Amino acid sequence: MPIGRWSCLSIAALLAQSLLVAAPALGSQADDVARAPVGGKADPDIVVTAQKHAQKRSGWKRAETDHVVIFSDGSEPELVRIAGNVERLHALMTRLYGAAGQQDGAPKLEITLFGSRGDLDELGLRNIRAEEGPYARSFSDQRYYDPRAGGAVLAVARSDQLVDLNTSLAHDRFCEDLAAQGTDCIGKREPYLPPVVRPWESVVYSAVAQHFILSNVPAPYPRWYLDGIGALFSTIEVRKDGSLDYAKPPELSRQVFRSYGDVNARDVLTGGYLDTRSRRMTWTPYHAWLITHFFVFSNPKPALQAQFAQYMAAIRQGASLAEAARAFKDPGRLNREIMGYASRAKAYATAAPSVVQGAPLVTVLSPVQVTAVKAKLRLGNLPPPDASASLRNTDQSRSAALTWISAVRAEANKAPFDVGAMLVATEAECRAALARECRGDAERILAQDPWNVRALAWKGIAQTDEALAGPADARESALAAARETIGRALQTDPRDPVAAIANFQSYARVGAKVPDSALAILAKVAAAVPGAPTPRILLGSELVRQGKSDLARKLLGPVLYGPYDSPEKKAAQALLSASASTVGMSTRAGG
Repeated sequence: MPIGRWSCLSIAALLAQSLLVAAPALGSQADDVARAPVGGKADPDIVVTAQKHAQKRSGWKRAETDHVVIFSDGSEPELVRIAGNVERLHALMTRLYGAAGQQDGAPKLEITLFGSRGDLDELGLRNIRAEEGPYARSFSDQRYYDPRAGGAVLAVARSDQLVDLNTSLAHDRFCEDLAAQGTDCIGKREPYLPPVVRPWESVVYSAVAQHFILSNVPAPYPRWYLDGIGALFSTIEVRKDGSLDYAKPPELSRQVFRSYGDVNARDVLTGGYLDTRSRRMTWTPYHAWLITHFFVFSNPKPALQAQFAQYMAAIRQGASLAEAARAFKDPGRLNREIMGYASRAKAYATAAPSVVQGAPLVTVLSPVQVTAVKAKLRLGNLPPPDASASLRNTDQSRSAALTWISAVRAEANKAPFDVGAMLVATEAECRAALARECRGDAERILAQDPWNVRALAWKGIAQTDEALAGPADARESALAAARETIGRALQTDPRDPVAAIANFQSYARVGAKVPDSALAILAKVAAAVPGAPTPRILLGSELVRQGKSDLARKLLGPVLYGPYDSPEKKAAQALLSASASTVGMSTRAGG
């Protein structure tokens, strides 16, 4: 169908696809239940190649599978093993949730594995769209995740977390134990508790599981539940026959509960733990694992299952956690049941071996490619390209972009022209509203590759910036030139998210009616990357402009009522609040 001939029915169908939500529970969990832990094994048929044109090699490697791209400065066998396990986890969750697995047209998740937490700190990465926890300090800040429209990115430190058990609560319990024996702890030497080790790989699998949910089962979830789903799959183990154990209890969990407190179900379900620290519980992945495992695996009584379903449904409809928690008729009894469950032996599941198609391709990165990988992660610190030029054109944004671009170019000058690295520089320039520089670098790429979709999209964004900043009498012709460039990108790949956003914004930013064709293309993107808030915000703003606030609210549900206080959530709230005010004024005026 030609781009300009979308029917209202087609657009409605695409918007409906963007609104799809699925049941939050795991459903039927496993083929059978087992209890023997077995380690994993690397795929034997990995293809290893060197980068053809790189003059120098780095210690970094890249592995690509059907659903992920993984960069790592670790060993090749480790990278191969992680890539294979992530594919197996993806296949398992696809079966459990009855999802298609990979949304049509969705970019692959990019995972970067750094040697230490300090490497992430040096990049200044900030979780502003998907923060875990908030966890106790021993468990926090081990990963960075950003659900971008152009493809989600994840960065994890390849260093195990050492969980300190010598907490103030552990001291209190030491004293309580002595008091129960008729003595006190004054002058008594408390035994030192060695730390619990939380493997860094569990952080990777947890984040991948959460990404799967956000990308394939989009719906508003309480943050504790997403933390819990991540924790359930963080303990996966691959057996020699390729079968997968999952939902296994984390090791030494009882020691963690003693030092960080038992699960306080009331605080968790009402969201109270997010606002005020509970005296008897500090939130950790172990607490998230226990309460989620209780609801999903313990086979609660039918009445409690019904209350949990009512609780999750209320959250999907926009209720606060405190309001939704009213579904539980006896919170005290529920809390006692969960505390009792903590001390019981727990089942876990074993899934049949997954068929992982194809062998991961591993390549060695050049220094310029390593610089580009790091710079791409840092792009999340800049305003998105859909923001206004005035927001993007700040001293801070320009300074940061110029610093990264300088680093990328310094490496690029040592090696042959690298399209991937130049695309990162081009994106940084456009995000900082450096239109002239962005257009120039995009044209350098297009001189090498005339139909490079991203280069065309960024050039179109730069041309739009230039048109809006230029003379008013030349604006329409300049915008037409920008749309022609963007049209070439969409002709090459109609599903490219950056091109779709550029096409939409070339109308929206000048206050013009967005054509149905542009709405339809962006609706496809929103359906392909449901975890990314930007396409939903843009579509929602146009629906509000057209007076369709109810449909906008449904589309924005995962952003408005989701677990994370992202900038897009605040924008969605402001958008609908302004719409409600306008409707109210119109009603009063009409009356």
